[in-house]
Amino acid sequence: MRNICFILLITTIWGSSCIEPPEESKGNLDIIFKARYETNPLILFQNTSTGQSDPTSIIFKKLDFFISDIKGVMNNSNTIAFSDVGYISMANSLNQTSSEEGTTFSIKDLPIGNYNQLKLGIGLSDNVNSTSPGSYPSSSPLGLNSNYWASWNSYILCKLEGDIIQANSNTSSFLYHAGVNGMHQQEIYNYDFNISDGKTTQIVIYINADELFFKTGAEIDLINENQTHSGTTGSTEYNLAKKAIENLANSLYIQS
Repeated sequence: MRNICFILLITTIWGSSCIEPPEESKGNLDIIFKARYETNPLILFQNTSTGQSDPTSIIFKKLDFFISDIKGVMNNSNTIAFSDVGYISMANSLNQTSSEEGTTFSIKDLPIGNYNQLKLGIGLSDNVNSTSPGSYPSSSPLGLNSNYWASWNSYILCKLEGDIIQANSNTSSFLYHAGVNGMHQQEIYNYDFNISDGKTTQIVIYINADELFFKTGAEIDLINENQTHSGTTGSTEYNLAKKAIENLANSLYIQS
């Protein structure tokens, strides 16, 4: 009888050891960026009325930027790292349909649960900005030479480009490329969302393009301050580039 019991015990233990533990539940998140000018979808290469006395019209040609340090804060105060870095380009916003669809940044396999905050960096931290594309695979936005200034030893953190038409009908270009250290912006959104097992949650973030240059208290003179490649810390070019990326970060709003 003892031998039979011993055999049954060993069989039970062996059988239990072969049972695979249940997989941890995971869900996905799509952050969808949509550019608009006031209440209308922003369409690149299209003449858009500014609503200003001068310049009277603006034509956006490029609206690209790094996002980084993307995190979610759960209701229990646990902070979950979602993604280190991404690159958002509104290059597909060439008509109303594509502009309304926006640009999607997808993050897979996140812990399920209820979240009440989304943290989103615009640009890159100084530590990351001090690295170079050779340190990353080509599949990473950090691995692309087109996003990097070798002469500045810095990534191009945002690219805002286009044309303006003045009241006197003169046309000129603008270009704001923020780079070098000290440009990183951190946005915190108090926003309730849920990550569910096997499902994809969507969060829509609007880029209010009119606030890039014309928001009261943060205006940029597109006529007389129309270009910057950042320059050295504290220079006029640097301060203008920092203002541009600050305005970009402050123009982002989650759809409620």
